[in-house]
Amino acid sequence: MAMKVLEENTERSMKCNIFWNGEFGFEVKEGSGASEVKHLVDINRKTCTYRAWMLKGIPCAHAVAALHYKNLEPLNYISHQYSNATYMKTYSYFLQPVLGMNMWPESQNPTLIPPHVKKMMSGPNKGHNKRGCHKAAGSNTAATSPSSLPASVGSSKPPTQSTGRGR
Repeated sequence: MAMKVLEENTERSMKCNIFWNGEFGFEVKEGSGASEVKHLVDINRKTCTYRAWMLKGIPCAHAVAALHYKNLEPLNYISHQYSNATYMKTYSYFLQPVLGMNMWPESQNPTLIPPHVKKMMSGPNKGHNKRGCHKAAGSNTAATSPSSLPASVGSSKPPTQSTGRGR
């Protein structure tokens, strides 16, 4: 997988323009005109402002262009986590099977009960703010709108008690 990504980045690096900026620093331009993008590459720190090199551990196209400029092999700059030795070390241990849930010991701790969920109060109706609703001005539509009806009309829920904290 790492080799495939490196090959794709090598192809993309051929379309990049590189400008030297210090012993191990480079400015790499990709694209042209309005779609031109600049990235800064530091070979010593193994960083690029594109950030793919740091995230994946595989040199991005900009880093590959900088490495080729310095006549360095990008293959040597792939993270050790992609090496065969690391892979073999990771899977060198046998995984022991785990007993099924029916074999687990019963817990002596009390069972956890989820907290009671409180319904939050809704804010004021935005349609009738300080400036008012222009459509409702002079008409009686506000009296028949569903928001002006009591909560118990058309609902199977009993009306809730007021806490006296509203407007």
